[in-house]
Amino acid sequence: MSEEEIRVARGITPMHIILTAINSGVIGILAILGVVYTPVLPGVAALYPATAFEVAFGIWFGIWGAIASYIGCLIMNLYTGIPIVLAIPLSISDFLAAGIPAAAFRLAKSDPELKTIKDWINYIISGVILSSVPGSMYYMYILMIIGWVPSWEAYWAAVAAWNIGNYIVVLIITTPMLKILTSYVKRSGLYVEGWVV
Repeated sequence: MSEEEIRVARGITPMHIILTAINSGVIGILAILGVVYTPVLPGVAALYPATAFEVAFGIWFGIWGAIASYIGCLIMNLYTGIPIVLAIPLSISDFLAAGIPAAAFRLAKSDPELKTIKDWINYIISGVILSSVPGSMYYMYILMIIGWVPSWEAYWAAVAAWNIGNYIVVLIITTPMLKILTSYVKRSGLYVEGWVV
């Protein structure tokens, strides 16, 4: 796709706020479905379909995708009964799920259409692996501190389950999303080339 075919908004517009609100709702619903139908611990799912969209939204929409991921996770945490004083810090895990690939794609100037080996390597490292590992360790550590995860053995088992589930979801859902929908997102004017615009 040539540079002139990519439509990028110049400056923050109402579109960014609307897009973030819609994406927050999508992520919130998918997160609730994951933790309700495949629960592991409070707020933790064996298969978490929201992460597939968090990675794509981070890559496509930069900080707006990361904010939507945070809000979507916050919605899920509150819906499942996690107290707000825990839900607020726990939701940082999903901000990282979108923020890490968003940063990696912008810093490496990778193409979300995954056209080159460099794009694919960045996607596997940042979009599949690193989008999940830091957030899972952080979230589970907080649950361990408050006693919901009883031991280090349980902590590592939960982190492993979280990551395996996320790797499956991202590889199966996010990969075709990026390959098929990125050109449309770029032409639509919704694509965020930088962090904010």
